[in-house]
Amino acid sequence: MKLAIVDDIKEYRESTGKAVLQWAKDRKEAVAIKGFKSGESFLAAVENESFDVVIMDIYMDGLTGIEAAEKLREINLDTLLIFATTSADHMAQAFPCRAFDYIMKPVDPARLTKALDQALELLPENKPYITVTCDKQDINIFVSDISYVMSDLNYCLVYAKDEEYRTRMQFGKFLTLLEEFPQFFTINRGIAVNLDHVLNITETDCELSDKSLLPISKKKKQEAEQALINRRFQLRRKAGN
Repeated sequence: MKLAIVDDIKEYRESTGKAVLQWAKDRKEAVAIKGFKSGESFLAAVENESFDVVIMDIYMDGLTGIEAAEKLREINLDTLLIFATTSADHMAQAFPCRAFDYIMKPVDPARLTKALDQALELLPENKPYITVTCDKQDINIFVSDISYVMSDLNYCLVYAKDEEYRTRMQFGKFLTLLEEFPQFFTINRGIAVNLDHVLNITETDCELSDKSLLPISKKKKQEAEQALINRRFQLRRKAGN
């Protein structure tokens, strides 16, 4: 879990961070925490990285928490937003920002634990993902969403759920990101497919579920067919278990 704490008071950033770390230790969850002393510094950060959960103060110098949250939603709709503040007066304003929770300060660790437990249930932490850099921004892509990867000189094109991501990375290096995932198979020079998305293999092409037709090497055809059979057998056996 990547979590941001946005509060202009250092004491609250530190105490909330300690409570989050204790929660992570108790739940045996990996968590990376970043603190921000203003809404402006937080918004500058989210231009290049994303967070699963944000704990946001409302009363801050400069941008208020509500204003920062409104701008956050222009960039990211998925981040779970928890307001932590000294007054309940802004609850009505919090709802249009798609606030996940509203906690009074000083933050009660038990109350925060409950909120983080609920947040964890909504986060797809059990789904593996890779992180690639596109236009100087880190993008998390679920491995299961990737249909294929194609080399483009010093770049790689990643196709996932009707989206195309272009990242500056050589094909061989990109494949190291997928080493632990047996569903990926290289069918031709500079082309790797997710076998879970393969519908059919012909003499010349590999047909994917998104209707893509990718050229397959003659040398790879038989090996690809066997890899596809093995993968489907593994999935059936897993489902049976």
